[in-house]
Amino acid sequence: MKICIASHVALDEIVGLEGEKTESLGGPVCYGSLLAKPFNFNTFAATRVGNDMIGKLQLLRDCNIFLTENQIDKSNPTTKFRLILDKDGGRQLYLLSSCSEIDVNDFVDSDAVLLSPIFEEISQDTLRKVVNNYGDRFIMIDPQGFLRYKNSEGLILSRKSIDLDLKGVTAIKADEEELSALTGGTTSFEGMVKLRDKYNLEFIISTGSNSIIFLHKNIVYTIKFRKIGSPDHTGLGDILATGFTCAYLKERDPLWAICFGAGSVIASLESKMRGVQKVPQRMNSIERYASYFYNTIKFKVVG
Repeated sequence: MKICIASHVALDEIVGLEGEKTESLGGPVCYGSLLAKPFNFNTFAATRVGNDMIGKLQLLRDCNIFLTENQIDKSNPTTKFRLILDKDGGRQLYLLSSCSEIDVNDFVDSDAVLLSPIFEEISQDTLRKVVNNYGDRFIMIDPQGFLRYKNSEGLILSRKSIDLDLKGVTAIKADEEELSALTGGTTSFEGMVKLRDKYNLEFIISTGSNSIIFLHKNIVYTIKFRKIGSPDHTGLGDILATGFTCAYLKERDPLWAICFGAGSVIASLESKMRGVQKVPQRMNSIERYASYFYNTIKFKVVG
């Protein structure tokens, strides 16, 4: 099976709590392409990089990303962020450079399409064209890049409200702030139901600090886990979305799929690694946590 993952490749400069700096490849396309390997999925990266990545192509291949010549932008550098981590697991995000936009011609036919822009590389018009072209496929959206904007210092902030057309989309992963922006201020279960009803979404995943909430039809499932002292939480949403998508396409079991998505997240955190190094490459660790969550998941019926 094959999944097309759309986002910019990012060069991340991660600044830790003690001021230590780590450079890493990043972006949903890197985290997702790596995680797809233990699920035995082929991947295609709908992405763009700059000439500054020419010397790092082997690093991309190590991330399961194999670029074509037309994906290398001769005029703009690779998208680069500085991530300054804080002790509560949060971060400040600064945009240092940005590559050119991804358009509908960068996509290929596949069993699923995962669109997860990081900053303005996928327009709403391109989103609509992708849905029109691949509407019979599984389409997962992570809206973070649609909501982001930068201030004069390059600090990335998030819009409080956005009218994002999700008609034809299968699934979405959104945190509480993103849910609020997409629904006009409604969060939690109510926001998920409102989003489901407005766009006829089949699956909605929402994340909290130590929980994952999953809405399918009229049932809300909640996975709770203990806080894990990991040095880097970057990319966990990408890992969750990809893990869920791959597991669902293989088994067509939504409950198992969200447990495998959550298992992928916990396996990443337990690695204590930074950047893409924390993405699990062995299925046994993911399966162990997925089985635990399957036996402990809570659910309730909603409207």
